[in-house]
Amino acid sequence: MCTQRQQGRFHVRRVILAALVLAAAPMAGAAERSGALSVGGGLGFLADTTDGTAFALNFQGDYFMSENVSLGPLVQLAFTGDLSQVGASGQAKYWLPMPGRPLATIVFQGGVGFVHADHRDDDTSFLVPLGIGVEYELNRDMSVNATFLVNFTDLDTGRGGDDTTLMPGLTFGIRF
Repeated sequence: MCTQRQQGRFHVRRVILAALVLAAAPMAGAAERSGALSVGGGLGFLADTTDGTAFALNFQGDYFMSENVSLGPLVQLAFTGDLSQVGASGQAKYWLPMPGRPLATIVFQGGVGFVHADHRDDDTSFLVPLGIGVEYELNRDMSVNATFLVNFTDLDTGRGGDDTTLMPGLTFGIRF
């Protein structure tokens, strides 16, 4: 019989494997967005986790339904000395070109999913990531970005009444 901690690690491994498979999928640039698939990742920090501020890695995929709307997965990983946390969500994004800046885009996003924290008492909860970002197109096939996400959740890993309900994060990344 698996312990809750072993089950949590199994789920973390499955999410990481899914992110790697997604990264190996065919990629397309922003120039021909409708029907295109784009992938990317970023690194930064995630504040107010159950163990304080954590180093964060994000991986995302975007399937463009139209020139300005995409759907896809977001995988968020966070690490401290005592914490490993993984969140997976489905995200909807709206891409708004910046007026007067043809290579820059503002990206609004929101989604729903689950998060698992492996710290003290493990816990799994809902996850609602909402965010805004700025993306700058380097060339037809590559962009750099900065994304601010606020994660709403209800993780409880044994800190009593100090449940984590809001985790802001900032990442800087690249998209292909």
